Parts: sequence; structure tokens; C-alpha cells
Amino acid sequence: MNTTSHPPDALGNALELVNQAFDQVQKIPGSSIVIRYIRSSYQDDPVRSAMELFLFLFAVYYLVSPAYSTKKQKQIPLTEEVRPDYDRRGQRL
Repeated sequence: MNTTSHPPDALGNALELVNQAFDQVQKIPGSSIVIRYIRSSYQDDPVRSAMELFLFLFAVYYLVSPAYSTKKQKQIPLTEEVRPDYDRRGQRL
């Protein structure tokens, strides 16, 4: 009976992909500082790390989302029609 365990192909492929991504990230200047910060903060408080990741992804989403103009306002058409229970000055009859 063979007792050595080999990871499934999907898991092996995923690990290889993570290793390649990590190698590419290490080529970015200053990435070692960020990686050291992530490792130390995760050891101290994993929930905080998850919250920071969420806030970072939200900031990236906010920055890449299209800008909406606040100057485009829909104008309400005005009429001379007067409600029957009010006079022209807006006083209740």
C-alpha cells in the first residue's frame, strides 16, 4: 500500500500559480515591505487583515468605477395649473 500522499493535480496547479504570482510580486519595488507588513499583521489579528483587504479592494473599485456628473439635473416641468383647493398664491381656500 502506498502511504505517500500526492496533492491532486488541481491543487498542485493552484500552488504553482500562487508561487508564480508571488515571484512576480517580489519583482515590484517595495513589495518586500508590504509582504512583511501583511505577514506580521496577519499573525497579530487576522480579522484586521481581512478588513484591510476589503477596504483596499473597495478603494480600487471606487477609483476605477466611472465618474458620475452632479451637474446633470433633471428639470421638473412647471405648469400654470392651480390645484383646486389652493389659490394662485398657494394659500389654502
